[in-house]
Amino acid sequence: MYKVPGTGVAAGTGVGSLAATGAGVTWWVVAAVVLLLAGVFLTHAARRRRMRPDA
Repeated sequence: MYKVPGTGVAAGTGVGSLAATGAGVTWWVVAAVVLLLAGVFLTHAARRRRMRPDA
């Protein structure tokens, strides 16, 4: 019988719900850090661009 991915795991159960996706916790931590750094970089670049006087 076909089992729907993620069944039997309640939302918000932490590591159990992450494991239900098939990806390791390390992958999720790396992805979160990369996205966080990208957001910080883009925010910094946008602020710097706004503060630069028009020439």
